[in-house]
This record gives sequence, C-alpha cells and structure tokens, in this order.
Amino acid sequence: MDLNQNINRSVKPAAVQDQYYYIYQSTGFERKGLFELIKKQFNPETVLYPGCLVHITPSFYFKHIVYVDKCRQSIDFFNHPANVSSLIDQYKIYREIAYWKFINKDFTQELDLRENSFDLLLSLFSGRLIEFCEHYIKPNGLILTTSLFSDHDSVVKHQDYELLHQIRCVNGKYRIENNITTKGTSKLKPTNTGFKYIDNEIYYIYKKKKHF
Repeated sequence: MDLNQNINRSVKPAAVQDQYYYIYQSTGFERKGLFELIKKQFNPETVLYPGCLVHITPSFYFKHIVYVDKCRQSIDFFNHPANVSSLIDQYKIYREIAYWKFINKDFTQELDLRENSFDLLLSLFSGRLIEFCEHYIKPNGLILTTSLFSDHDSVVKHQDYELLHQIRCVNGKYRIENNITTKGTSKLKPTNTGFKYIDNEIYYIYKKKKHF
C-alpha cells in the first residue's frame, strides 16, 4: 500500500489547497531534512518524482521538478497552479523562480519526457517504478529510494546501479550512515490532534552507472 495514501486516510478532509498541510506538515511527513541533505551533498538540478501525490516539499530545495501521478487528489491539487507556486515560494531556500510541471499519468506509461534528462529520480513509497522510469535518468544520475513500498529491493540486484550512501533520521536529523544492516520501521503514532509520522526508514542513494 502507498504510504502517502495510508497517511491520507488518517487526516481530516480539507479544501484542495490545504491538503499539503494535513497530509505532510501536520503529520511531520515532509522530510525537509532529507531533501536538504540531498541538496547539499549532490545538488541535483533536475528531479523527477513519480507517485508524488501532493508532496511538493522537494520543490523547496530543487528548482526544477516534474511531478507525476494519476490519482484524483493530485489532479485537483495541481490544477490550482497559483496555489502550488505560492506554497513553494513560501518555503523555497533559493532565490530563482521555481519550475515545476505536473503530468497526469500512470508512471508505467510513456511520459513524453526526454531520455537521460534528469539528475535525480525520487522513488518514495510508490511501489516499484524503476523499470518504467530509469531511462529518464542521466548516466551518473541518482535515485533516492527506500525498502518500504519502493525500489531498493529491485535496484540492489541491478548491475547498472551503484549504492553510494544510506541515510536515516536520528533524533530528528537526517544524516549519512553507511553500512546499516537493519531495516526501517517507520510508523504513524497517534497524538491528541491526529497522527505523527515517525521516520525510522532507511533511505538509499544509488548512482546510475555510465556505460561507454
């Protein structure tokens, strides 16, 4: 099951423009520190995010992102581009104008994007998408994934990808910790006001090998 959708079932219904708050901000599911760390370590210029739901947090750190999803909630959310851009402008850490694009498609279909054109693929809690989206990633480009509802189990066996780093959240701070042997145990914790996301997941950064 998509963890994004699982959290969504636990929050109160809200207007389209409030969905980001209820799903991500109020539950602590934004993972800002994760994207801040990726920005500082690798500084990818172009990012592809299939199965995004309404998780626009990456746009706070990366200037150029293409979001892909087929669900009704994503369509309704991104159909209000002024609201999306306003939210990004409120939190982005860079001065340049944020570029984002939403593609209303199943990521298993052809997305009409140029091959080898993205620096980073986000494969986060949306199932296995690497076999459908890997051709959009540049040689020496990166994949951020996890072992929970994601691509780690398939990528780790793939000879075209090299594991660079493992990342996890310790005391609220994301940091690189290589040679981790345990699996993540992320969960939703009930609170007086709803639910809180406890991020004990292990994240993996892979590099797509360049073939000569």
